[in-house]
Amino acid sequence: MPDLLLGAPAIVGLAGAAVVVAAGFVQGLTGLGFAVVFTPLFVLIVPQPHEVILLSLLLGAILSVGVLFESRRAVQVGRTWPLLIGGLVGTPAGIAVLAVMETTTLMIFIAVIALAIAAVGLVRLPRPVQRERVAVGVAGVLGGFLNGSTSMGGSPPALLLSVQRWPVLHSRAALVAFNLGSYLLALGAGAVWGVADIGVVVSGLWLLPLGVLGSVVGACSARGVSQAMFGKVLVCIVGVSGVVGLVSGLRG
Repeated sequence: MPDLLLGAPAIVGLAGAAVVVAAGFVQGLTGLGFAVVFTPLFVLIVPQPHEVILLSLLLGAILSVGVLFESRRAVQVGRTWPLLIGGLVGTPAGIAVLAVMETTTLMIFIAVIALAIAAVGLVRLPRPVQRERVAVGVAGVLGGFLNGSTSMGGSPPALLLSVQRWPVLHSRAALVAFNLGSYLLALGAGAVWGVADIGVVVSGLWLLPLGVLGSVVGACSARGVSQAMFGKVLVCIVGVSGVVGLVSGLRG
């Protein structure tokens, strides 16, 4: 399969398109989460994990620009900078791991991370951490590492900000800024280090309008959807994709 979905059977193309729309919907509804839906599901349809990860980073970065512009006034620089610095430290390390990891191992790694994210979604939040800046910085390093290696690094920072009880708008803006910065850094490092076939990744840009469509629908639906119910559905989707991906990876 030289290109992502291009020339593939119609059913494969439709499945891939549905995944992109769903991931865009999640991005529009919550401001983050594109890669959490896109990467573990899309890699099952197109078993080219290195290319899928970079495509996820590329599409996620483009969609994040609009969300960040919308929420730019809610960014609290004083509380957000440790998250951004942590991302700058962790992301290159994640890309370095991605560059040396074999396809089967990477698919299993993605599946395990998806299962971990689903498990975290079921855990009750503990009390806020006293040394917030240190904790936020550590979450940024871990999130950056996961962004670079799997494109699914938003969960550690999102969990930490939830623990710290940041207001929703401030948390959303901080996470979007973190993801955008980490995505761009990962894309640059990935291109320089040649971790994937860039031509194949670019061939997946035709999926962008579908992601935008999903994002717009998600943003319009934000007021009418229960966040609690949405969170449960998202956890189920990510969990199932993790199980299927793990089984596929182990068989491979």
